[in-house]
Amino acid sequence: MRISAINTCTPINRQNNNSNKNNTNITLKPAFGGHVEKPMILDNNGDISFYILGQDMRPLFKNERVNKKIASDEVIASFLAQNIEAYNKNFDKNRTFEKTDNKYDTTFYVADPNETVSDAIRKEHGYIVYDNEPEFPTLEQLRAKYTSRTLNPHDYFKDLRDYITYQQRVISADEDGLENPFDKNTPEQEENYKTRIDKAKQKVIYAQNLYNIMYKTGEDFMYKDYLVNRLEDLKEKSQNASSRMEDIAFHKYLVDEGIKSNCELLVSNHELTPHERQGIQYAINSSTATSRSMQNEYDEYASIKANGPEIIRQTQDKLNRVLDKMGRNFEEVKAYYENNQLENQ
Repeated sequence: MRISAINTCTPINRQNNNSNKNNTNITLKPAFGGHVEKPMILDNNGDISFYILGQDMRPLFKNERVNKKIASDEVIASFLAQNIEAYNKNFDKNRTFEKTDNKYDTTFYVADPNETVSDAIRKEHGYIVYDNEPEFPTLEQLRAKYTSRTLNPHDYFKDLRDYITYQQRVISADEDGLENPFDKNTPEQEENYKTRIDKAKQKVIYAQNLYNIMYKTGEDFMYKDYLVNRLEDLKEKSQNASSRMEDIAFHKYLVDEGIKSNCELLVSNHELTPHERQGIQYAINSSTATSRSMQNEYDEYASIKANGPEIIRQTQDKLNRVLDKMGRNFEEVKAYYENNQLENQ
C-alpha cells in the first residue's frame, strides 16, 4: 500500500470542469451538490437495491429481499432508511439525511454546502442531504498517530482528502452563487460569498500542506503498526510455544497416520473403482497440504521458543527506531500547527 502525495489542490470552478480534464495539477475533483438523486434501483425481477451517493449498498444487504411488485410503500421507505443508516455507519459520517414530510418519497435532494433549502424543494423530495464539514485532525490526534506505541490505524490522509474536497465544493458553490445568482445579489450577500470563498481556499492550503508534511512519514505509519502487531504476536506465541507445539504435534500425527492409511489402501486394494481411487487420492493430497502447513506452524513456534527473547528484542529495537524517526517528523507537524494557529481555525 502506497500513499500518494498531494502536490496541488486547485479549487475547481463548476462551469470549467470539462476544460480541466487534461490539467495534471488537479488531483481531487469534488462531486458537486445542489441536485436530485434517485437511489432506488430495480433488477429484472423487481427486487430493490440502493445506490446512495454513488455507493453500492447491495453487499451490505445481500440477504435482504424487498420486491417492488409486492412490498408496500412503508416497507420500501423503511428499507431505504436502513440503507441510509448503514451508509452513514460504513461509508460517510459527514452527511446528514433529513427526512421530509413526504413519508414514502425515496428521492434525495443533495444540497450545496451553505445552501438554504426552500420549503418548495422539501415538498418535492423524500430526503434533504447535507454535507457537514469534515473534522480537521487535531494536534493531539496526530501526536498519538506519530508517537503511540499501540496500534493506530486511523487514516488521517483520507480525512484530509475529504476535508479538501468539501472546501472545494464550498468554493465552487459560492463562486456559482456569485456568477449565476437566482436573483441579483445584495452587497452583503456578495461579501458573504467572497468571505466564505477566501476562507475555504485558505483551509485547502492548510490541509494540502499538512498532507504533504505527513506524506514524508506515510510508509512509517504502516510499518509502525505492522511492528506493533508483530511484537504482540511474538509475545503471545513465545508464552504459549510449548503447549502449542504439543498440540500441533499430536494433530499432525493423526493427519499423517490418515495419509499413511490411505496410501496403503490405494496400493493394497485392487478392487477400488476409478472414482473411489480419485476420491482417496484427493483426500491424500488435501491431508498432505494440511500436514505441511502444520509443520510450518510447528517450526515457527520452535524457532520462537528457542530464540524468542532475541526476536522480540530485535523487533522492539525496530519499533523504537521507527518511533524515534516519527517523533522527529512530528516536530514539523507541531510547528506547522503552532505557526498557523490551526487549532483555532
